[in-house]
Amino acid sequence: MRLHYVLTVFRKEMLDMLRDRRTMISMVAMPVLVIPVILFFMGKLVGRAEERSQQEARRLGIAAQVSNPQIRAALEGLDLPLRTGLNPREAIERKEAAAGVVESALPDGRPRVELLTDRSNPTSAVTGEKIRTALTKLRESQVREGLKSANVPVTVLEPFALQQTNVASAKKMAGNLWGSMLGYMLLLLMFTGGMYPVIDMTAGEKERKTIEAFLASPVHRLEIVIGKILTATVAILVTAALTLASVTFSIRSENFSRTPEMKAMMQTIPLDGQNLALIALTLLPLAILAASMMIAIALFARSFKEGQSYLTPLAFLVIFPALMGGLPGLELSLVTALVPILNASQLIRGILLGEWTVPVFAMTLGANVVYAAIATVVATRTFNKESVLFRS
Repeated sequence: MRLHYVLTVFRKEMLDMLRDRRTMISMVAMPVLVIPVILFFMGKLVGRAEERSQQEARRLGIAAQVSNPQIRAALEGLDLPLRTGLNPREAIERKEAAAGVVESALPDGRPRVELLTDRSNPTSAVTGEKIRTALTKLRESQVREGLKSANVPVTVLEPFALQQTNVASAKKMAGNLWGSMLGYMLLLLMFTGGMYPVIDMTAGEKERKTIEAFLASPVHRLEIVIGKILTATVAILVTAALTLASVTFSIRSENFSRTPEMKAMMQTIPLDGQNLALIALTLLPLAILAASMMIAIALFARSFKEGQSYLTPLAFLVIFPALMGGLPGLELSLVTALVPILNASQLIRGILLGEWTVPVFAMTLGANVVYAAIATVVATRTFNKESVLFRS
């Protein structure tokens, strides 16, 4: 294999790729423009949904059938209108009330309070949680007053103090949040971003009737395949880099939650130089694997449209293992390190969490290098088949 011929093919394919509008849209426009727009509107929708729920709760109020003055006072403290002339269950079903409270009596005379909500309705669920919190505080207050009036120390109610402390650092909490979604988005857009360049270099060559002239040049077919794989790998890695930068910028600039804890995690991005280098090293063999696989498959297509039909199922096959790798509770082991896509998604999550080991990293990297080599061999052999190249 002659390196200068490989680089010549690489330059030619890169030039064609930069000239192709569909390729640039999938590789650049999608991560740079579409993702920020989607995340922007998602952030706005989340904020408006919370505001709309609060406004609707204030408009609908609580359908209450209570006679206990203390319970009524606790409900009035929520700053929500009390509607006493409605049947709580029917009012919630007809969306005339956000939640309902019904007071009845137990056999021993104590009041029994039933809280009615519609869990399928976010407004009702949030309102119900507010009511539950207020009534819980009222019950605890009455218990303390009863103990005090009976000259019983309050320590009877709380024989010991329970304090819950989160030992995870802010960086680790942010890594848990980011690791569950970043690997999935990177891997999915890597395959979709590299799809159009690959189709253009294979089925597109057939459709334009330029593959015959290419094969007649003094370049070995192995050199042609390697040059095309390098071009597709660059396109895939560029898509991954742009996706990472775009998601990082978009999420930091948008508010996806009103809670300070979630805002802090969104702003704390565990992407220092070491983590970026490890993620890049993780994605490199996977990019070669994806490029080789897509080239081997797209070579069977006779047109650009047919190439899309062949490669679209491959992108869907990536979704499940990439999504599974970001789920909490599923840890990367020496066994799962052998599963492609899943191992990379899990490793990216482990890197962002700071929970990765050298043996597992080496196993994942080695497995993906082997898979990439096998895919490269398959792509080369496929390119050497005349029945595939000149399929009509």
